[in-house]
Amino acid sequence: MSGTTSGLLTGDARHHIPVTDLDAVAAGRVTPRTARRLFGVERTRRMLMFRGVVAAATGTDPGPLPPPARAVELLLRAERAHPEAVQEIIDHPAVGVWAVHLLGRLRSPGPPDPAQPPLWQDTGYLHSLAAAAALRAGISASVPVPVRAGTVSLPTLGRAEFPGPHTDDDGTAVLETTARDTAVRDDTAVSGTAGARLTYGSRTLFLPRDPRRSGPGWHPVRTLVWHPGGQAHSVALDDADPYRDFRDLHPRRDAIGAGEEAQWRRLLARTGRLLTARHPEAAGLVSSTLKALVPLPRTPRFHPASASYTEAVGSTLASLPHDAIEFAATLVHEARHSVLNSLGHQVRLVGPAEPAGEPLFYVPWRADPRPVQGVLHGAYAFAGVADFWRVERHALRGGRAALAHFEFALWRDAVTEALRALAEPGARARLTSWGRRFVAELAARHAPLEAEAVPERPLALARGEALDLRVTWRLHHLLPEPEALHALADRWVKGETAARAADPAGALPDAGLRPLADVPAHEPRGELRRALLLDGSLDGFPARSTAGSTGGSPGGAADAPALGGRRPDLLAADLRLVAGDAAGALAAYRAILAGAPDARPAWAGLALALRTTRGDRAARPLLDRPELVRSLALVLRQRGEAAPDPLSLCAWLTGDRGPAT
Repeated sequence: MSGTTSGLLTGDARHHIPVTDLDAVAAGRVTPRTARRLFGVERTRRMLMFRGVVAAATGTDPGPLPPPARAVELLLRAERAHPEAVQEIIDHPAVGVWAVHLLGRLRSPGPPDPAQPPLWQDTGYLHSLAAAAALRAGISASVPVPVRAGTVSLPTLGRAEFPGPHTDDDGTAVLETTARDTAVRDDTAVSGTAGARLTYGSRTLFLPRDPRRSGPGWHPVRTLVWHPGGQAHSVALDDADPYRDFRDLHPRRDAIGAGEEAQWRRLLARTGRLLTARHPEAAGLVSSTLKALVPLPRTPRFHPASASYTEAVGSTLASLPHDAIEFAATLVHEARHSVLNSLGHQVRLVGPAEPAGEPLFYVPWRADPRPVQGVLHGAYAFAGVADFWRVERHALRGGRAALAHFEFALWRDAVTEALRALAEPGARARLTSWGRRFVAELAARHAPLEAEAVPERPLALARGEALDLRVTWRLHHLLPEPEALHALADRWVKGETAARAADPAGALPDAGLRPLADVPAHEPRGELRRALLLDGSLDGFPARSTAGSTGGSPGGAADAPALGGRRPDLLAADLRLVAGDAAGALAAYRAILAGAPDARPAWAGLALALRTTRGDRAARPLLDRPELVRSLALVLRQRGEAAPDPLSLCAWLTGDRGPAT
């Protein structure tokens, strides 16, 4: 397994990734040597992308900026003075996001998208990179750079904000640097006397002599230091780069304040100690992978937000965690995505898409159907999460331990289900030989977890959550074949049995995949199950404060329950179900569906309540084919029939038709 290049714009180098690295990564082990090989490939890929951007941008209208060749000349000059300074620029994860975005714009055959900024602002990031390289390398330069709403970004260093109103985004500023005898590096002092100067129209802003420090109008990228495995590692806390968030280019979020920065420092330090003490293998993986943290706003408890991107290896987007346990689980999850992205740039694990389209699968951690690549990525990431909770459940006490047992059981079984999906013929055919080897190693590492015992209460709640997720997914994304559905409705109206005596196997219509957009990412019942385990009861929920969260974080809007605008009667039914009053929940869900037969969350809740009160056979249609029961109820309602009782429909579909009580 090999690949090529070196140098910013010229030269080649060949990489070799041994098969043992693939096996080690699949098992969740990333040694420093493996990490160096993987990131070497990543640097090569980034340089090739950089060359592609320069070639594609050459000849385009540079707007008020010089042509791209000027920026390239400065980058080469900086590279000759201090190669490491330019390497740090190329390694910057946001550069990958920018390169993919810009190449997409440059190669788009259609007219420009009026919702996007002018093209020259995106190509102008090349000048921002050159300016940052000059500053890092300690060379003199005068560099025009783009200004967005009065803000200038210097990638890897920070952003400058000019005072005053900024209604025109189409400006340019000039950065002037003077030579220093020492480059700006995260691990070196800064010599020399002069700081850089930014001029924007009639306004001038002076950067501190050491641009890693704050100054008037200057907001540096903070560097966090943590010690997983006892070794010091630096992580950039990047709230400055316009391309830091691949989901939202040029985000207008304010820079984080000193208080939030201190929280990130404390949490990262505690997380490093936790991983070192209880998860040394995961500590090695995370520390060798994590290069940048992009802060997102804090989210409600039990709903941490995080993301990573295939072309921003080493960067993790994360909401401010509530505690070190939550943060550690998030970092393990995203580090696995990151290392698998890097491995995938060297070794193809999934074959190219077929012209007929991708097969799609259910996975418990996503509300939408996923292709094989997504199933593989999720299985690998959540295998790490399951192993994390496997250890934590024995280290914690009380409600925290109960919640850890729940998370372990839920994600262990979710990974097992995903591995079964990857073994299906349609998925297996999409895997390459290397992909099949990777999955086999992952499955072998995961197999021992399946035999581990879990206490009865968290196990029951985890299995209820798994059923809830599957039923809800089917209700959103599967629809019965219309003609057969209407034929089934005819038999109901005529008082016939659901199954024809001549063809009982073919009586019920097949369901086809019809993915819906804008499906809620979280169902409130998952939050209620977690709150019940952690807090011991749901008394007063959700009106009470969440001050008892795992991190003991201060209350506030971000700590409020994430109940997704749940209607009060549905939330009341959910509370009954999760608290153990299945009979009360059953009656409540039936009442809701009598007036709103399209309410998917009520159908899923009804399935679980019916299973608890009347057993698997009574609930089987709702557990196995909820989309059929719901669709049949809607068709009958549309025909003007009296609203059918859901329990009567279930009894009829199982061959046990009789009046529901």
